[in-house]
Amino acid sequence: KKSIGQRIADELKHYYHGFRLLWIDTKIAARMLWRILHGNTLSRRERRQFLRICADLFRLVPFLVFLVVPFMEFLLPVALKLFPNMLPSTFETKSKK
Repeated sequence: KKSIGQRIADELKHYYHGFRLLWIDTKIAARMLWRILHGNTLSRRERRQFLRICADLFRLVPFLVFLVVPFMEFLLPVALKLFPNMLPSTFETKSKK
């Protein structure tokens, strides 16, 4: 069994990697949007990726409320039980997939 300090460190790493992946996806979506605005078309795979990234960005808004409001992160597990698809896909663990 992991200690409290180790669990906190693992959770912080999880959020760091999730935000890092979300930032990389956002940059990719910005490039795709630039291509769309200049008249290029996207392939089926790129279109699906673009829609997934946009959905993740919209899911991020309620998730940020839990991070910004003090002590509200303790209610995050309850909110995830009520709304399982609330987290962006970059924050999902292997066991959640």
